[in-house]
Amino acid sequence: MWSGSVTFDVRTFLVVLALVATGCSSGGPISPGRAGGASARPAASVHTAPAAPRRSSASMSARVVLPSRTMEAGSSMSGWVLVENSTGHAVHASGCLTLFQVLLTSSKYRPAAAWLLCLQPFTIPVGRSAYPVTVAASYSVCGQGRPRGTTRACLPDGHPPPLPLGDYHARLFQAHHLVAALPAVMVRVTAPEPTP
Repeated sequence: MWSGSVTFDVRTFLVVLALVATGCSSGGPISPGRAGGASARPAASVHTAPAAPRRSSASMSARVVLPSRTMEAGSSMSGWVLVENSTGHAVHASGCLTLFQVLLTSSKYRPAAAWLLCLQPFTIPVGRSAYPVTVAASYSVCGQGRPRGTTRACLPDGHPPPLPLGDYHARLFQAHHLVAALPAVMVRVTAPEPTP
């Protein structure tokens, strides 16, 4: 009787152990977003420090399209970032108002892109999509009072001063490394037309 009872408990234990092992190895972690059959949202669209978007062997590329290759110092113009998504699936990312900026840079002027801190989900669809940008022929930042280091003094109206005349690169900046950028567009900053 005693030995039969031990045999039964061991068998029960082995069956339970086998079921637990099968359950643990039958899939990955369950996402809270999948409860009730809902599709899970990518981690990149809900965290402040998004994970890298899903990639395949195909790539995504982007190029800057501007209406002109010249602009007056202190002016701005609207342009586009054209993204070609050849990954075969939509790519999800997060940002604040935009995923892309285009700034004028040169060998003497290398601004850093400033990103706002809100959090919005973005979806880059398969194929070609366009994202509006504004390119300014002005310094990206300025400070009150006298210039300090590379920071120029703001104009009386509080805006940054115009860039010096010369040749610049309209360079693409990204909130996260999402796309391979094609070579920058050359832009010449010219003197403003005299007002009559």
